[in-house]
Parts: sequence; C-alpha cells; structure tokens
Amino acid sequence: MIGITSYGAYIPRLRLNRMAIFQSMGWFAPAIIMVAQGERSMCYWDEDAVTMAVAASRDCLKGMDKTNIEGLFLASTTLPFADRQNAGIVSTALNLKNDIVTSDFTSSQKAGTNALLTAIESVKGGDRKNILVTAADKRETKPAYFYEMWFGDGAASLMIGDQDVVAEYKGSYSVSYDFVDHYRGAFKKYDYTWEERWVRDEGYSKIIPEAINGLLQKLNITMEDVDKVVYPCFFKAEHKKIAKKLGASPDKVIDNLHEVCGETGAAHCLLMMTAALDNAKPGDKILMASFGQGCSAFLFEVTENINKLEHRNKFQKTLDNKETTDNYLKFLKFRGLIHPEMGIRAEAETQTAVTTLWRRRKMLLGLVGGKCKECGTAQFPKNEVCVNPECVAKHSQEEYEFADIPAKVKTFTGDLLAVSVDPPHKYGMVQFEGGGRFMADYTDCTLEELKVGLPVQMVFRKRNDDEEERGFVNYFWKAVPVPGALEEMNKINYNDRVAIVTGAGGGLGRVYALELARRGASVVINDLGGARDGSGEGSSSPADIVVKEIQEFGGKAVANYDNVATAEGGENIVKTALDAFGRVDIVINNAGILRDKSFIKMEPENWAAVQAVHLNGAYHVTKPAFKVMRENGFGRIIMTTSAAGLYGNFGQTNYSSAKMALVGLMNTLKLEGAKYNIKVNTIAPLAGSRLTEDIMPPDLFEKLKPEFVSPIVLYLCSEECAETGKIFNAGMGYFNRAAVVTNSGVQLGDADNPPTPEQIIENIDKINDMEGAKEYNDLNSAMFDLMSPPASDATKDDNGDGPSGDLNVSDVFDKMPDAFNPDAAKGVDVTFQYNISGKAGGEWIVTVKDGTCKIEPGKADKPTCALNIGDADFIDMISGKLDPMKAFTSGKLTIDGDVMKSQLIGKLFKM
Repeated sequence: MIGITSYGAYIPRLRLNRMAIFQSMGWFAPAIIMVAQGERSMCYWDEDAVTMAVAASRDCLKGMDKTNIEGLFLASTTLPFADRQNAGIVSTALNLKNDIVTSDFTSSQKAGTNALLTAIESVKGGDRKNILVTAADKRETKPAYFYEMWFGDGAASLMIGDQDVVAEYKGSYSVSYDFVDHYRGAFKKYDYTWEERWVRDEGYSKIIPEAINGLLQKLNITMEDVDKVVYPCFFKAEHKKIAKKLGASPDKVIDNLHEVCGETGAAHCLLMMTAALDNAKPGDKILMASFGQGCSAFLFEVTENINKLEHRNKFQKTLDNKETTDNYLKFLKFRGLIHPEMGIRAEAETQTAVTTLWRRRKMLLGLVGGKCKECGTAQFPKNEVCVNPECVAKHSQEEYEFADIPAKVKTFTGDLLAVSVDPPHKYGMVQFEGGGRFMADYTDCTLEELKVGLPVQMVFRKRNDDEEERGFVNYFWKAVPVPGALEEMNKINYNDRVAIVTGAGGGLGRVYALELARRGASVVINDLGGARDGSGEGSSSPADIVVKEIQEFGGKAVANYDNVATAEGGENIVKTALDAFGRVDIVINNAGILRDKSFIKMEPENWAAVQAVHLNGAYHVTKPAFKVMRENGFGRIIMTTSAAGLYGNFGQTNYSSAKMALVGLMNTLKLEGAKYNIKVNTIAPLAGSRLTEDIMPPDLFEKLKPEFVSPIVLYLCSEECAETGKIFNAGMGYFNRAAVVTNSGVQLGDADNPPTPEQIIENIDKINDMEGAKEYNDLNSAMFDLMSPPASDATKDDNGDGPSGDLNVSDVFDKMPDAFNPDAAKGVDVTFQYNISGKAGGEWIVTVKDGTCKIEPGKADKPTCALNIGDADFIDMISGKLDPMKAFTSGKLTIDGDVMKSQLIGKLFKM
C-alpha cells in the first residue's frame, strides 16, 4: 500500500483584514471592495517560502523517525534562490541525513502536485520508501489590486510512504496545457495577469473538470463514490459552479479558504487537502486536483491508520493560531513595498561568509548543538570542552538537536536603538529544557507578549538579507511564544494548593470545586447529603458524584460527609484535607439550608438550625483550617452571605441574620489573618440552586447559572487576590461590591450641654446625608473619627457663611508670602501646584527656590507635586479646623507627584 503517511500545514500567524486594504486604498481602487471579505494570511517580515516550508515540514514530521526519510521535494513559485537548491536549505534546517535526494519543483502553480506525483512514482518504483513533499508560496502583488485580496501565504507537507499509510493512493490523471492566465518574467518581482474572466471561463471551469472527469473515468467510478473533493479556485462563485458541473454536492466540496487565508499558490491544493484530512474518517475517498498550466487529479482512500496518527487537526491548529491586524502599512513594509528610513545602523554589512555557513551548517541551519556523553550536559553551540564545571570532559560531545526541545524565556528586552522591521528589536536569553541556552531573537510577537518563564518554540526564519546587493538570504533560528502559553501563564492556577468546599455536592459548591480542580487544586468535597432544610440522615452520593467527575478529568479530590453544624464535623473536614493532601490553603464556606417562615411563626428549632449551619458551620470549619493556614503563611477564606442578609427579605429572619453575622466574622478574621497572608472575603451570590429552584420563576432560574458567580470566587481564592475584608455581589455575570459605610454626620452639644432630642429632629437630614460617606477598615479608625468629627454648621463662625468667616481662597495665597519662612527654605527647590475646586477655587503656583518664594495664579508645566482639594476644605485646613493628614487619609486632599515633598509645606509656611 502506498500513500500519505503523515501531513503538516502552516499558515502564518498574522492575518490582514481585507477591509483594511480597501479602507486605505478604496479611494484609488473602489472595485476591490467586491473581494474584501474575511482576511488573508501574511508572512511576518522574516518569513518566506523556505521558512514556511520548514514550518509545515516540522509539523508533518511530528512523532516520526526522520532517519527514514529518503527524499525531500520542495514546490514553490516564490523560492528565494534561483541558483541554489532551496530544498537543500529545508533539508539542512530539518537536520535530515545527507544521503537523500532533494529537488526544487517550480514555475507552475501545479508544482505541488507535480512534486507529489513524482514522489508517489518514486516510492512505487521501490528505490525510496519515504519522501517528504512540501509546497510553500509567498506570492507578491502590487498594492491595491484584486490579487492582493485573493492571495495568501502558506505551506503544506505530505509524507509519501508504504508503511502506516493514512490515505492510500488509488490513482491519478493529468492534463498539461500552456494556458497562460498569468506569468512572471525571470527578472520580474510581480506576476503579469490577464483579465480575470479569462482564467475563470477558460481555465478553472474547463481544465479542472477535464482532469477530474478523466480520473473518474480512468478508475471507473462516479462522483457518487467520492466523499470529499479538493480543488483550488479563488473565485468563490466559480468554485461552486465547478462543483455543480462535476455533480458534487456542496457538502462534499472543501472550502476554497478565501475568507480565512486566501489562495496560497503552489501550496494551495495540498493545504486544502490537509483541511480534508483533519476531518477524514476511515473509508473516505478524497479527490484532490491542482491547477496551473493544466491540472493533476488524485484519488486517496482514508485508512484506519488515520485514527492512529499521533497528531491530528494540523490544518485547524495553524488556522486557529492567528492575530488579525488592520495595519495595512505594516503589511506593505513587511513585504518590502514601502521603504522607510531605517537609520545608519541598517547599513551594517549583511553579506554571509558561505565558507563559514558550510562548515557550521548544522549549527546555523539545523540548530544542532552538543550533548556530553560523560555527564549528559547539553550546550549550544557544540564545543570541544563540556561546559559543566564538574565535568569539563574533552571531545565528549555528540550531536544534539535543539529545534524541537521545549524552551522558556530566561531574559528579554526591547531595543529601540537596534535596527528592526517591527520595532522594538526583541531578544534575550532562551533556556532549553534539560540544559542548553543561547541568545535569541524573539519574533512574531509584541514586547507585551513576552514574559520571563514564558514557554517558547524555535522557528526557522530569515535573519537578514541583502536582496538589493547580492540577493542572499541569511537564515537562522529564532524563538516565538508557544500559542496560548501567555494566556496559560496569566491564567490563575491552584497548583499545589488544597481547597475545602462545603456543600459541594451540587449547585455553587460543585461548580467551585470542579473549577478549582481543573486549575490544579486538590479538593475536599464536603456534603452531608441532606435535604434542603437540613433534615434526613444524609447521603454520601452527592459528594461521591462530584469526586468522580473531578477524577474523570484527571483532577484530585476526596469526599467528606461530615456535618458542618458540629465542632467535631468541622475538625473532621479539615482532618480529611490534611490526611489526603497534607495541608489546607483555601476554605469556601458554602454549605447552607433554608427554613423560611415569618418572624412570628419562626420556631426556636428552625432559628437554631439555620444559625448552626450557616454561622456556626463557618466557624467550625474555618477555625481548625485557620490554624493550619497561619502556620503555612498563606490562606484564602470565603464566607457566603446573601442579599437577604445585606438588604433583608420577608420571611427569612433566621437566614438573613445568620448571613449578616458572617460579614461580622469576616471583618475581624481579616485583621487576625493579615500578617499571615490570610485573606478573608465574602460573596453574596445570586445563583440558581436547590435552595432557590422552587422560589424563582423557571425562566429566571435558568439564567442564574452558578458558572456566572464562580469567577470572582476563584479570584478571591487565588494568590493574585489583593482584597481582604470585602463583600461582593455576583450573579448573571454582573459583579459589584457592597460595603458598610458611615457618613461624616454632625456634632451636637458639648461637654456641658448634651444634645437634646429636639436638636436631633433639627439636624436629622444632615445626620442622614450620605454624601461623602466612607468605609472603615477596623473599629479603631471608626472610633477615631467618632471622637474627632468635622465641625458642623452649628459651630460655624457667625461672621460669615464660610468655615472661617470672610477668609477666602484668594486671601490665603495673597497672605502666603508673609507666612513664608526663608530659613526653612535653604537648599530647597520645589514647585507646588494648588488645584482648588469649587466656586471660590482656582489654580495657583507656589515656587520655592534659593530661599525665595514666588506665588502666582496658573498651571505649572512640571510641578514637584500637585495638591487637589475643595475650596471649603482648603479654608478649613488653612484655618486649623481640618488636620492636613486627616484631609489626606479621608480623600478630601489628594496629591499627585512627589507626595513626600508636600510635607515641606508646613515648615515653609506658617499660616
């Protein structure tokens, strides 16, 4: 059996939104809007046909033994070298053995299938058993042209062999015509194209059907026997018409890929074939045809081995790894279509010493280093002496390929002085898994996408070229972030953390537990298994079911069936975590019951039962866990309150009182845990659960999925959490914070005259006024404000309606020179910007320099610091009624810039 044994695909990560071309050039060529749908693939500045061929070939070779390859055929119409075998560069980059045949196939869009047919015939002849066929094209067009929209960049590889065949070759049929729809002269950069109607009506619509029908007739089959049909045609409508002419139903025809990448030249029908193989099933018959000065058609039948292929969905993976840009100028620069000034550093010599390239070809093109046979130390480059200081063996290194070894960013920088087509120039140290490191350029990414520890993979790219002078391209290996690695690094995880979730047998608790486990936590699933009101003897099944769910996706979890309402139950829950996993890092107090009745009908046992589970349960579990967390210096505790507790709800006095009590528990526990890195927060979830399923309307209940609450709980459980002592409402994807706040109030009476009820009535509106209300972190700060409240209107100066009679903001700045203390200003050079808001406010500049003081209205260009305050608060502060530090801590005074320099004001001025 002969056929395809593996396949690979490569589409550059960058995709240009076609509408960006029209938006930039539509004024010049308005007709191009007709094909401005979707996006086209575009090479990064250091990619070309050779680098893309290497990428597709590496994808094809995953999981295969490279030593079995006996030939490499490279097909392209955009090869960088006219008289240097490009396939040889690819072979060296792949570090294939030397005794293989390599060849370039070019000068036609069907070069890919020409190479494929040659490989098949060679394997059939028996001389060679495994031949890698790779096609790649980076097609160039002038700007603002239909073909700029139609074309894309890409590559595809097929391994042809006679062992472990995934798609058996059944036959082929070819026609050859000197049909010229376009051509490119030997010394021209761009194709000369005939009108589109010519290639559509006389080319695609006639030549492709002729070849496909010839194959069907040759094999004595019909289109009914074919499951998938692959052929290129960048006219979307004509692509459909050809299918209709062939009698192929739309579901059989592989999309022409216009919207997702564009037509990739010699690689295109092979790239479409990889898309078909992604979803192929054993027994599927795939008919593939090319186009270009004729047509070659092939039939392959998929075998059972397709399910054994180690790496599948290769086309889909490279298609999904993308970054779409609207930057048309970047596209033009990357393709060399515009030539901005690059600076004198770009004038450095770029010529390559071909003698050095030959002697060090494996290192430079194959990224081959060395590995010490004595101690196993890997190093790049390979050297005469082992770099391991405990070994330093001589002549002990064997060849070691680094290209496919996982690596991570050890250091990185963005250099705006160095020459770069996509500044800044990004480079740094790459550390390979298992040893070995070297300085590498980072490519195909932004500086913001780099991070120390980020997994990277090595890619074969252009280092530089001197196309204008000598036409030589210098290739080397660079590092590019592994797709999705940054997102994974930034993703909150709980590796090596142990979590306890009470009431985790269903609803919110189950979702918390599942997500914690998916992100690496070991979880204790606590659930008594009782009824919604807490009655019954309990059941192990809810907890066991959740544990099984976690274990099925590879997570770690154990079940616990203890009742949180008892101290013994709480101790046992924590003991379960310690026995199974050795520590406790996270506690989510989620267990709860409902026994709703109006207050008059509330029996003592129903009151006590709800308090026992919600309030006492949190105490019983948290106390033993808190001890462990304190010893470990880390802890995250979540209390579960509710809107009923925060705001009240008819018929839930027992529930709401217990839920609000948990807020009090949090408020003190956050203080006791602060120095041990134990953070305690409270969540008020609005979610559907067994407690609420028959209380809420069915349509609303359906919207209240626990998954819309869990994200904030997962954050509060993480190392990244900075909050403590906070209350959060969450439901239906909506999140906000609730807080107990206190207003500034009024002070009535004095030591000799206590306030009267009549004064309370007189000032009740001011007492109720919540404007400027603030929240306190602890009792002491609240008591401090209570003992030194701001002056009330009742104590205002009778000489005026302001806090200090007739004194106003302008008066203060007029009098400041008189209050200036020159002795305190020796060696001081500062500029204060005062921004006073309110009707009587304004802007003033106070400059102190060399023992002098200058005060003027206006805005300073670069003040040392800027003080922002309201007019009334400013007057109170100047007159001594408002302490400056208190003004600052209360938020009435804000300071931008050098806050420490603002403390000089009290020494420089005596008001």
